[in-house]
Amino acid sequence: MKKSILGSRECLSHGGSRDLKLLQAEQEEEILMANLEDKQPINISEKTTENGVTRRQIIKTGAVAAGAVAFAGGFPYISSAQNKTLNIVRGTYFIPGAQEIAKQQAEEFGKQAGVKVNADFLNWPDLQTKIGAGLQAGGVDVIELWPVQNHLYANNLVDMTDEAEEVASRGGGFEEYVLNSGHVNGRYLGIPHGNNAGTIAYRISAFEKAGVKHADKGGMDMTWDEYFAVAKECKKMGMPFGQSLGHSLGDPIGFCYPYMWASGALEVGDDGKTILFNTPTFEYALNKFVQAWKDGYDETGTSWDDSSNNRAYLSGKISSTFNGASIYYASKRRDDGGKLMNDTHHMLMPKGTAGRYHEFGTQTMGILNNSKNIDVAKEYLKWWFKPENFDKWWRVQEGYQLHHVKNLANDPMWEDDPKMGIFKEIPKYGRLRGFAGNPNEKASLAASKYIVVDTFAKAVQSGDAKDALEWGEKQLKRIYR
Repeated sequence: MKKSILGSRECLSHGGSRDLKLLQAEQEEEILMANLEDKQPINISEKTTENGVTRRQIIKTGAVAAGAVAFAGGFPYISSAQNKTLNIVRGTYFIPGAQEIAKQQAEEFGKQAGVKVNADFLNWPDLQTKIGAGLQAGGVDVIELWPVQNHLYANNLVDMTDEAEEVASRGGGFEEYVLNSGHVNGRYLGIPHGNNAGTIAYRISAFEKAGVKHADKGGMDMTWDEYFAVAKECKKMGMPFGQSLGHSLGDPIGFCYPYMWASGALEVGDDGKTILFNTPTFEYALNKFVQAWKDGYDETGTSWDDSSNNRAYLSGKISSTFNGASIYYASKRRDDGGKLMNDTHHMLMPKGTAGRYHEFGTQTMGILNNSKNIDVAKEYLKWWFKPENFDKWWRVQEGYQLHHVKNLANDPMWEDDPKMGIFKEIPKYGRLRGFAGNPNEKASLAASKYIVVDTFAKAVQSGDAKDALEWGEKQLKRIYR
């Protein structure tokens, strides 16, 4: 899926036509911009009922509706739950086992609680569209949120601070990156569950043929210039690098933002207002990328989404790409005698003049505050985050989902495969959308509109970094005004 649900009207898709119907774009942008104007999030959990009791009091005391609580299979649920349907919407996972377990667990909860449960898994851009539809028409209860989206939809999410702190306490506390990005004004508007951390996957054999020493050991300390030089050699051999520059919230953003930061450019300064994007330094670096794209990359990547580079790598069309652990995960399960698995390794993002960076943040499970099933939705999330349930889902991913609580940092899973060890290093170099400012709704909106990604795509398509940066700066000023 390559659609931008919030693309500006003048922004053309990479194929040359607008991504969405104008009406849809207008409706969704109205919702998002409204959130920027109204800074006081609605805390539905504290709304009073007709008898003056808050929802929080109801849940904590067990008094619901008519005051009855029932138990089924040891699981407490609201007596009227049998007449309710819980709609859970999550993003698709490139680790099939994770999605299967999440779906099975939703069904298990429904049986225990006496609730009809619908669990849908959507492509991440479609998931954002679903949030917009849910805000307008209802019908969505539990929603999975990409990093910083809890800031963007702050006015539309239930306060989950009590539940999140319980998860943290049980797990030895949240990791630092969760504390930095999971809060919105000191509250958790969803329960953090980790991060799909990404880094550089590459074919050892291709890198060795290109003259890279010790490629088989992984963890190489490259600069961007060195990485692009390898790309050029690999393309000469018929094995170019590949990079997604389409409208997906994962790989395109995870690549473009770190390159921007490493080049000394910033979306916005630490004051959260000053645009530091269109600079001579970044123009120089972006021109380098434009040349590297021609010399070393599969140039169809302007239309790729988060799955396109996976398919290209697994089919032997490219030799390196930015990705999570899903490529390696798939390679381990190929019926090829371990050939691709043994030929695949990882390294951190290359360094630029300003250092090494990874785009990072926290994914959360939240509840829309217009849900008619907030009580049941909370019980589901409390149930899912219990270690006996959550850990099954987390471990099957073998490191694809970075841990959110400290107790999982030393989980035996991390020792099972040395090629996955590099993923634990990523938080050291992680920065959040909106860096050098703090994570906020404006940074999330800018990412949702793919401004930085589209700047890269426009540059490689036109060959003109200057015009692309001027366009990107104009779009950012519309948000950081």
